[in-house]
Amino acid sequence: MTKYLALAIVLIGCSSEIDYPESEKKRGSYNVGGTTIYDPYIYMEDFQSEEVVNWSDNQNALTIDYLQDSRFKEIKSMLKDAYSSEYFSLSYFDPNNDFYFYNSGQDEHHLYIKKGDTNKVILDPNTWSNDQTLNLDKTSLSPDKKYLAYSVADGGVDWRTIKILDMESGLNLDHKVTEVKFSDITWKSDSSGFFFNKYPKPEDSVRLSQQSYDAAIYFFNIATGQEELFYGKVNSEENYTVSFVGDDENVLIKVITGSEEENFYLFGEDVDALEVVTPINEASFSYVSSDSEGLFFITNYQAPKYRLVKIFFGGFFMTEVIPESNLALKGASFVNDMIIADYIDTNMHSKIVFFTTQGETVDLAIPEDITGTLNGFQSIDENTIMFSSSSFTQPPRYFNFNTDTLKADKVWEEQIPGFDPSDYQEISAYYPSKDGTMIPITYSFKKSSKLNKNTPVFLYGYGGYNISIRPSFTPKYVAWLEMGGVLAIANLRGGGELGKAWHNAGRLNTKQNVFDDFLYASKFLEEQNIGNRKSTVISGRSNGGLLVGTTLIQNPDYFGATLPAVGVLDMLRFTEFTEGWGWRGDYGSPLENLDDFARNFQISPYHQLKIGECYSPTLTTTARRDDRVVPSHSYKFTARIQEYQGCDNPVMLYDTPRAGHGSGNGVAMPKWKRIELFSIEQSFALKNITK
Repeated sequence: MTKYLALAIVLIGCSSEIDYPESEKKRGSYNVGGTTIYDPYIYMEDFQSEEVVNWSDNQNALTIDYLQDSRFKEIKSMLKDAYSSEYFSLSYFDPNNDFYFYNSGQDEHHLYIKKGDTNKVILDPNTWSNDQTLNLDKTSLSPDKKYLAYSVADGGVDWRTIKILDMESGLNLDHKVTEVKFSDITWKSDSSGFFFNKYPKPEDSVRLSQQSYDAAIYFFNIATGQEELFYGKVNSEENYTVSFVGDDENVLIKVITGSEEENFYLFGEDVDALEVVTPINEASFSYVSSDSEGLFFITNYQAPKYRLVKIFFGGFFMTEVIPESNLALKGASFVNDMIIADYIDTNMHSKIVFFTTQGETVDLAIPEDITGTLNGFQSIDENTIMFSSSSFTQPPRYFNFNTDTLKADKVWEEQIPGFDPSDYQEISAYYPSKDGTMIPITYSFKKSSKLNKNTPVFLYGYGGYNISIRPSFTPKYVAWLEMGGVLAIANLRGGGELGKAWHNAGRLNTKQNVFDDFLYASKFLEEQNIGNRKSTVISGRSNGGLLVGTTLIQNPDYFGATLPAVGVLDMLRFTEFTEGWGWRGDYGSPLENLDDFARNFQISPYHQLKIGECYSPTLTTTARRDDRVVPSHSYKFTARIQEYQGCDNPVMLYDTPRAGHGSGNGVAMPKWKRIELFSIEQSFALKNITK
């Protein structure tokens, strides 16, 4: 193959007046298939070293100082109000559920509460640490209700610790389970213990970066305090989820390889009698429910837009229950002897269809005025189904739907201080990408705002891993919308909104489509006289951080500002850390496969930065304890773009301490840190797109 030229290490004078912290360049290189890649910032991959932490601290100080004359305080004040709403989980309104989550609006984290004559707080994560960076992740009550197993996230990392609470005494048992990651907590029916997913313990020095292999399912025995291997150590790349089916508690194990969607299931009377019941890694299967005859799965096996199938216990043969539709099937709930199917409609909202358990349509329909993403379907009684809905401008609402009268009564609506959903409008549209493919987009704004070519636009995208970006509310954007800006969400190829083919059209050799789709979303809005490229900030997280970074380097001074967050910005070395090796389904294995190397090199934000190029104002954000997309991606990218920047546009970093990857939720960081981060991002954007 053609050898790539070694990256230049010549330092040129930067025209920027900003005094960036010094980023030392050191000798560093590695070889891929005979090609030497010089990497003077590779030492930053030791991101917990004192040298790199000090460098990051200096970058943070520069960013905070830069924002002194921005609208940071105004945005932060508005977001503090927006995040102060009272919250009840759906289970509070379910008479069949004894526990719920609650937040008065003043707490950093939700309380876990038991219903009663006097509701009793069982867990209060707000008391666990002074800085609120210990948080509750999952809860699981033993069948006899004597014990509550719950997992704790420490400073945002993916690692979890499971603790066990004695419900009678209110005290934790001495036993606790560590080295847990990507795990449910599944109790044995006799309450003797629970099952969980565990990884080998790494050395402390590489706990946040070591490659994650050799997951296995373990059983924790309450009586002995011992952990016993239940299933695993079959394939070092596999991860597992266990369920127990029917009165006989037959074992069902989902087997996943890395982050690839294709998987398979094992089933048997016990762990020693497991048989493969689905095709092995040919398609995605997602277990939904079971009856006395077999198992129900949503799958894209021979159905790119997914269908519901049943696999019978006798012989494990497959039959179709709900056939593939022209819309992507995303969920199925078995409620009151019906199947409630959730499809993504052409406007990206939920389209709910009711079926019998045999797959025949039922003449029921959710009222048309309830739109957005609908989920959480559950039975209240034989005639009543409860569910939740929300959209980009509509906070969560809970409804009771009567299947006899076809009326849906609103049970509760989250009230966001200073925000009235009726003041806003959401518009769904399609636009042509570079190759003519029509791409869905939804943009939202305040009805009183007069949209024009100068309107600030916050354009968000993801485009990967078959993940669908569906309408849902977050207080994060309240300040932006209230100040007259537009929020635009583009449903790019690589996602799952239009089925498996949509995913395939934006990964591996088709990955460039995703960047084109994102760029052309901005072009479409500009053509509609909704802002312009210089009044637009582009934003994305994780794979979306790659999206923003690559869109920036392919269109260097095009946008008003760019916000790559916790992004995969070094597209060659991501496989060397934590779960990165498992991302090959979308990215390939560039250090092992020369075709993947050649493709990834061309789209890698870190490697495609050019000396002397003028790049749009850029704030790269990461989290210091991100053990999924390690922060060295953002560190190396920041060091190089600051070195190469050829104009006065600021290129900065903000690195949140004691925080992880997440998606902006409380497990990744507490409320106060989210408010701080979002205020920094949006004030940086506004300072540069409205100047």
